Amino acid sequence: MFRSITVSEIKRLTPQSVAISFSIPDELRKEFSYLPGQYITIKADVNGQKANRAYSLCSSPYSGEAHTIGVKQTDNGLVSTYLNNELLVGDSIEIMKPMGNFTVNIQQEHARRIVLIGGGSGITPLLSIAKSLLLKEPQSTITLIYGNRDEHSIMFFDELDELSLRYPAFTIINVLEEGEALHKGRLDNATLSTLLAPFASDEHAEFYICGPSPVMANAESVLEHHHITKERIHREFFTAPLSIDEEPVEAHETSEKNISVKLYGRSYEITVNPGETILDAGIRQQLDPPYACQIAACCTCRAKLQSGKVHMDSREALTDDEIEEGYILTCQAHPLTDDVLVDYDG
Repeated sequence: MFRSITVSEIKRLTPQSVAISFSIPDELRKEFSYLPGQYITIKADVNGQKANRAYSLCSSPYSGEAHTIGVKQTDNGLVSTYLNNELLVGDSIEIMKPMGNFTVNIQQEHARRIVLIGGGSGITPLLSIAKSLLLKEPQSTITLIYGNRDEHSIMFFDELDELSLRYPAFTIINVLEEGEALHKGRLDNATLSTLLAPFASDEHAEFYICGPSPVMANAESVLEHHHITKERIHREFFTAPLSIDEEPVEAHETSEKNISVKLYGRSYEITVNPGETILDAGIRQQLDPPYACQIAACCTCRAKLQSGKVHMDSREALTDDEIEEGYILTCQAHPLTDDVLVDYDG
């Protein structure tokens, strides 16, 4: 459910990005509690065009700071352009409670190595994770490998610098394509192989990756080469992954289906047309279902399949446990039978 929330602060980070803070009313504090690395979904109305977008929180739930997101303006980005150039302090905007699986289980007694690998705006959830670990897991060490075009494009430059000075356990390795830097170039396989080699022998190290798809693919490739188990690699996609393993749905399986949907405490019967996803059908029939990315990169549209059979074009944002429990991404799901019952509230 979306809530109307007031913007309390907007801070310019780079010429193309801002940090936006929200004033959460006391009565919604519990609903908007969150874990490090999670995101919120914004519903924006830009010149009469409505759109939902997911943005990661860069704030830490343990610091007492306001709920804050980082937004980088993208080419032809309807919502990101609006948030960067038109949104004002004092404005109200609709946001949904925090969600997401890209988070860290913090234990005060842990003494471990955490390696954060980010590119561009991928720093946003990584910053939340780093601040939270530094506050609540003081015996652990955190290394951030961060790629950008140049120094002027580094989001949260001042805050990252301050954290590295305040906490000896936090180290930043900046990789820049242009300008002066110890590490020049991009986060390609060769660069990442060199930078990640010192951590590969630590059998307890954990790796968190967020950024453009090529950066994430390169990081995963290097980590797999070093035989890092998948359980120790955590990913957050901002864009669609480079490849999808799932087989396409056969044409004869995408005939019109009449299915049931539970949403916001009510039940609906909807028709899903051939080739449509369950989410597309819900939007077309004005149910106002929750969604953000529509590319399987987030879990905003997640729902539980109570009965019937569906096919998902991609399941990227879901964990194996969620799949086993019956959860689907409705933005990727095509009903294969008429007895499909999807529960968004489940």
